[in-house]
Amino acid sequence: MNKSIITLCSLAALTLLAACGGQQNSNTPPQARNASSVAAASAPVAATATFKPKEAVEERERLMKSFKKDFGTIGKMLKGETPYDAAAFQAAADSLDANAGKPWAYYTAESANEKSEAKAEIWSKPDEFKKEIDKFTAATAALKVAAAAGNLESVKKPAGEVGQSCKSCHDAFRAD
Repeated sequence: MNKSIITLCSLAALTLLAACGGQQNSNTPPQARNASSVAAASAPVAATATFKPKEAVEERERLMKSFKKDFGTIGKMLKGETPYDAAAFQAAADSLDANAGKPWAYYTAESANEKSEAKAEIWSKPDEFKKEIDKFTAATAALKVAAAAGNLESVKKPAGEVGQSCKSCHDAFRAD
């Protein structure tokens, strides 16, 4: 019981610190100076407390690969490469939406200098990055709702919006 209370208090303190922007160390690299505000504005801070910088990169990449897998399933059905299966489409849309808010907490100031495809603009333009995150999470939520109708026509537009959201964010914030 005491361990749970200590854990909750620690998470609350970390959340409060992150929400306030935390203390910026003068040794913090320029591209990482706004990273704490990205994590605070985007997702729970628990991830930053338990992952080392390299692990944070690995976790966000793992989550992005799950997006790619789910959207690949959706895309194949939309293109007619596989038959439309309402249950499989719904499962992919549900998974995409369930994970939509997760990777963003792993874009920490400490992970800014790790090798990855993340551009420095993530940390230098946190407000723009947050807008992309918001577009993506709204698009995945809309796709999940549309998939519940169980027909291909109802999911085409929302699926296109998810795809556009991915492209927009990758164009601005991902190095290829």
